Amino acid sequence: MLDELPFPRLVATPDGGSHFAEVAIPVALQEFAPPAPPFCVSHLAQATQCGFLHLPLGWYGELHPSPLRMWIFVLQGEMLFEATDGGTRHLSPGSALLLEDTVGRGHVSRVLGAANVTLAVVRLPPAQMPESPAAGAH
Repeated sequence: MLDELPFPRLVATPDGGSHFAEVAIPVALQEFAPPAPPFCVSHLAQATQCGFLHLPLGWYGELHPSPLRMWIFVLQGEMLFEATDGGTRHLSPGSALLLEDTVGRGHVSRVLGAANVTLAVVRLPPAQMPESPAAGAH
């Protein structure tokens, strides 16, 4: 049975750049919605706000830090995120990315393909302690 869900994570590096790492979210079998059968559930983390972003076809975000610590979930369209170390992640509907590069130079992001992009965004509280950019990297 599944015991964790892996997701990409974009973090700031000590030199002011950015780097992709992995974050593994632990899950455990629970009776979450009885009488429905049990399924794997993660800890429900605190979130401070949620909303949606709509990016037009051809949108290009020059090098910028994330304006807040957040999860993004792609609902429609495709995007490419590029860290300053050259790492990239292609996101399509159903993809998630944890953005934590709120300081430094940040990342480049762009809409790909022939469709607008719709994202669901969940704002997270600031991280409790700095983490190494290599933490959880595979």
